[in-house]
Amino acid sequence: MKGNIPVTWTEADYKNLPWFTNDVHEEKFNATVETQNYNVGVSMCFEKDLLKVFYDAVSTLPLAKKVVAVNKITPGQILPYHTDKYKTYKERNNIKEDEQDKIHRFIVFLHDQKAGHQLWIEDNICTGPAGSYFSWGNGVEHMAANLGHENRYILQVTGIIC
Repeated sequence: MKGNIPVTWTEADYKNLPWFTNDVHEEKFNATVETQNYNVGVSMCFEKDLLKVFYDAVSTLPLAKKVVAVNKITPGQILPYHTDKYKTYKERNNIKEDEQDKIHRFIVFLHDQKAGHQLWIEDNICTGPAGSYFSWGNGVEHMAANLGHENRYILQVTGIIC
């Protein structure tokens, strides 16, 4: 699924958030991926009060039990091809077994695409201006990379597709 939402945020809404590093663990990636060969640390912010503008921005996405995070990927960082397990999302949101196949992840570009910023879903590269979004369901292989010179900021939205 792809589309656009209106850009209701400013650069100041995402650039100076209180970032923490999401240490990537081996189990997060397919068993065949050797993550020690990549610079895979991603800085994230999940603080709901600080992210209100983003919850408002994605209110029209067809999701229940939405969780929003802003991710910062610095130049040289790569998240190799993998499938999401949603372990923390399922635990924190009490996702029942019959809902697990309805989990969807949306990526919203917070700024216009810059050279070297990449999102691949299966064998398709995803490009677009600020407000563009792309999504996939459970079990879909994807990757992200920042092969450019500037930080890459994206909005990650996880929820149950309605």
